[in-house]
Amino acid sequence: MSPRQRNWLLIGGAVLIIVCILGFLSFTSLQMMSGQAPVLSTANRGAVQPDIGYGGGDSYAYDEAQEAPAGAPVEQEVAPLPEGQPSAPGQAVDRLIIRNGRITVAVDDTLASRNAIEDMVAEMVGEGAFVVSVNESGSNADADPYVDMTIRVPAARFDEVMSLVAGMASKGTTPTQSESAEDVTNQYVDLGARLESLEAARQRLMEIMAEAQSAEDLLYAEQQLTQREAEIASIKGQMQYLSQSAALSSITISLQPYILSQPVDDTWRPAETVRRAWEALLSSLRGFGDFAIVLGIAVLPWLIAIGVVLYVVVRIVRSRMRRAQPRTAGEDTE
Repeated sequence: MSPRQRNWLLIGGAVLIIVCILGFLSFTSLQMMSGQAPVLSTANRGAVQPDIGYGGGDSYAYDEAQEAPAGAPVEQEVAPLPEGQPSAPGQAVDRLIIRNGRITVAVDDTLASRNAIEDMVAEMVGEGAFVVSVNESGSNADADPYVDMTIRVPAARFDEVMSLVAGMASKGTTPTQSESAEDVTNQYVDLGARLESLEAARQRLMEIMAEAQSAEDLLYAEQQLTQREAEIASIKGQMQYLSQSAALSSITISLQPYILSQPVDDTWRPAETVRRAWEALLSSLRGFGDFAIVLGIAVLPWLIAIGVVLYVVVRIVRSRMRRAQPRTAGEDTE
């Protein structure tokens, strides 16, 4: 290999090393810059919609336990088993299906649609239906609010209610809806079998207490009886929850104002435009300042060191090339 080739190989290797170092430093600085920028996480984005994303607004909610009409089931209570339901395996049992639905509808008037849904639920109060919650957001004088509702309706009228709500959609729009169903029959029957066993054990403990000959035997039987009664109450509560969930389906409704039915906003607010432009300028200046600080502290020392190394390598290569030129010229003369 000639001296000239060795020099070019040396220069190429130095340039390659410098390029790799610069690429690494650039990647590191970009990571640091991006790490300092405010990031909105997925959880926060979910929390923003829809209450904050539409500019805020009034909201109110019905408490399920307090606002349920007379005769409506309250899932938290531990009450006797519903009549007509078996409590032991081997007996005939109707299928217990828990159905839930979710529907999003664009309507011409969200408040009118909300009132229509509340009236529809009020007509089914005698069957146990009730409104669980209602939330409004984005309400202002120029546009209808976004309304989110959750209602409980009889399972037998689930399809009817879903169809009625879908029929409120504005002309030319298609509602978005989803349904889910869960068969809890086996779980309910298993709980009934456990309940029968615990009730039999409770009866035996009561007989033991009646025949106890000592205070120690009586105390032990009382402890066991208390434990069995707690387990019986827990199982009854689970069975009641399953039966009530199957009897009343939950439907979550999102009412959105149809854009074409909303008035056109013809107001011009130059002050807001100036404010947004000023905020954009400050944000860009802050970003440039952060980049300059990171560049000066984290990258600039490396650039200086690399420049010094590159300068030394170039000087060495040039000196070798000058030494090689007279020698080559002498060989050509000979």
